[in-house]
Amino acid sequence: MTIALRRLLSGVAAAALLSGAPAFAADPPEHAARWGLKWLYGVGTVGGDYGNGLEKYQNIDYELYRKSPKGGWRYGLGFGFGSFAMKPPYADLEEFGLLRTYLTGAKVFRADKSIRPYLELQAGVARAHPRSLLFAIRPVPEDLEIGDSPTKPQNGFMVALVPGVEISVNRSFSVDASVQFDAFHTDEYDLTPIGQPPASSGSTFAGRLGFNWVPNGGGEGKKNAWGVPRSYGWALGETLAINHVASRRNEYKRNANFNQISPRSFWHNISHGFDYDDNEFRTNQLQHPFNGSTYFNSARANGIGFWTSSVFALGGAFVWECCGETHPMSFNDMVSTGIGGIALGEMMYRMSSKILDNGATGKGRIWKETAAFLVDPIRGFNRLVSGRISDQAANPSDPMDWHPPGGGSFLALGARTIGRGESISENTKTTGYFEFTHAFGNPFDNERNKPFDSFDLTLQFNFGDKVPLGQAQVVGTLYKKGLGGDAHPNHVLEIAQHYDYMNNEDYEFGGQSFGPGLLSRFKLGERWGLHTRVDATAMLLGAINSEYAKIASVNDRERLREYDYGPGLGAAAEAILTRGGRPLLWAGYRFQWINVSNGSVYNNDQLGISSSAEHYIQMAGVRLTIPLYRSLGVGGDGIMFFRKSRYSLPQFADIDQRNPQARVYLTVNGVRE
Repeated sequence: MTIALRRLLSGVAAAALLSGAPAFAADPPEHAARWGLKWLYGVGTVGGDYGNGLEKYQNIDYELYRKSPKGGWRYGLGFGFGSFAMKPPYADLEEFGLLRTYLTGAKVFRADKSIRPYLELQAGVARAHPRSLLFAIRPVPEDLEIGDSPTKPQNGFMVALVPGVEISVNRSFSVDASVQFDAFHTDEYDLTPIGQPPASSGSTFAGRLGFNWVPNGGGEGKKNAWGVPRSYGWALGETLAINHVASRRNEYKRNANFNQISPRSFWHNISHGFDYDDNEFRTNQLQHPFNGSTYFNSARANGIGFWTSSVFALGGAFVWECCGETHPMSFNDMVSTGIGGIALGEMMYRMSSKILDNGATGKGRIWKETAAFLVDPIRGFNRLVSGRISDQAANPSDPMDWHPPGGGSFLALGARTIGRGESISENTKTTGYFEFTHAFGNPFDNERNKPFDSFDLTLQFNFGDKVPLGQAQVVGTLYKKGLGGDAHPNHVLEIAQHYDYMNNEDYEFGGQSFGPGLLSRFKLGERWGLHTRVDATAMLLGAINSEYAKIASVNDRERLREYDYGPGLGAAAEAILTRGGRPLLWAGYRFQWINVSNGSVYNNDQLGISSSAEHYIQMAGVRLTIPLYRSLGVGGDGIMFFRKSRYSLPQFADIDQRNPQARVYLTVNGVRE
């Protein structure tokens, strides 16, 4: 028996001896909690058929439970992430995973006391799945794709008996110590690669230590503008649940090669630190920011404000990188998931707020709740399970939390022609497209100064291109200050967050940036106006297509990456001429410099080789919209994308990429206030 296991068992025994002590932090019956969360780390031994070749069991359990209103009964759902080491001479090779998904039922004794013994029964499914390539499938299946697991899993069932004890720290937290007796059975696994007979049954005996968290002590926290109680516990629980569900999906549906996670893989990733990965551009620059938005909105949907929710976005990204997959932790994912998730998450939360109406009834209520769910799925899920999806209640008293004044929308449906060379007629391709642009709020007249009280959103869907969503951009105000001392100034200085994603057959560009901006408005006549904006940005990490990015230094390479990564600086300016509040003429220019940190560079200290690469990106465009009837109109624009890439390695030729683009469209052009 290991030293760690003996210590855990000693703790359980000591807690049991103290169970007769008087209560010091018991919850009053009227505040009895209905929901709780558990996290436990366990170490132990393995027996049965699997014990012939495996040893040193380690496991992390995450449990969500519901307490009966009266009495000490609990029922819940748990996820177990476990693994075994192989016995010598294979002890130094990668672990053999055991994943458990189970239902729980527990009887808690002395439920109203501060020291609470309990007995828990677990039953569910088990999955044995090794990481070591000793168990790689031979011969390799013809349909095995990049990212698929090269080892075969075997499924089965498990049951476990868990006696333990909880020791209260306060009304929300208690220390949990227990022992776990687990028996599992799977389809027969071939252990001949390590010189053992096939195995189908196994058992574990483990000591566990962790904590139990009852959000807000079973009560309600301070409510936000929408009447949602603030709960850090539920925010954390949902963030972890998102990662756990994603892990199970990747394991059972995708059978991917990075899901056999356990405390061993957690520690391995943390000890090795961050690197860069080779995922597709859309995965890294769009899907990961969307994932980050779910972490962010796990907090926002539980009554937590913008800045603390931002911590959840970064924390959820880190937990996934260290503990959600066996691949090395990715620095670029931390930036795109965490920082990009903040921008997308708050945009989604604000847009769903604009849709919702707590006072609506009937079909109108159904349509609003459905649309808000599609815009912000995490918030929609929370409204569904909490019953707020149908409850009649007051809407926020401050319009900035619901329907902020100002803003406007622009919709365009038409055709786009893009060239690959000096002119629009050179090697062209024409496709259809749909664009949605929305200005949320009005930074000039909105007196409140909270993050994303105003932001600009642009979405462009390209038909017949390599991916449907070709462009997504968010520019959100983090802080603003009116110039001139007026209550409704015509010039506003702001600090903004920028999220960029552009992905089509001709170029890829994305990144996370922050910087100051100067916004101005000018009245040119009774119906004419001019809006201008000038920005300077510092890009934390940008991505741009590059012909030589295939030499990028990454761990566990599975594909050749087609884009470079690096920080940079940028500037942008735009002007919008309006008539009657509707944009007629738009002109804009953007410059971005990216200094490559990973991609088209090669550095070798031993050989004394150090190279560099830089990208200079320019985007310019002009748009004319002609009104036809009310908000309907026709329009056209011309846009130029230009990339100048310079490489220090003599083997790499400098590149000048030019892509002119023309678009014509029908438009619905909303009033911009």
